[in-house]
Amino acid sequence: MCNNITSIAGNSFFLAGRVTTIDATNIRFTTVHYNVGNDYDSSTGVYTCRIPGTYWFSASLGKGYGLNEYINCSIYLNGSNKVWLVFILDNDNNHSYITVSGSGGFHLAKGDRVWVGGCTDPENINNDYNTHFSGVLIRPDA
Repeated sequence: MCNNITSIAGNSFFLAGRVTTIDATNIRFTTVHYNVGNDYDSSTGVYTCRIPGTYWFSASLGKGYGLNEYINCSIYLNGSNKVWLVFILDNDNNHSYITVSGSGGFHLAKGDRVWVGGCTDPENINNDYNTHFSGVLIRPDA
């Protein structure tokens, strides 16, 4: 049956969006839609691995309407940049909404931390439905 999780012990996934705090170090996605396993901390914006294994993480960042034409952030694993989220627009005369997305698979050990941050111009990120961060455990270690 869909949406019927019988145990969080062997599961881990989250989907969070609607950023309320953005700084150059870390983006905090504070509207949490799912947080099976409670491994994502919306107060810090950091996912902490509880179950070692292979994971898939994804982030999408929307450029705010009429704001500068530049978004430059990353998905980090333990402080190391793993996926660039970069968008540069030469001319935004129509002041459009634009989204940049990135994703990647990583092997995590217990206690590893993943987050979105390192933004050079965080004020350009739109706090709307096109901005989110998610992760899912694909396969736990044997």
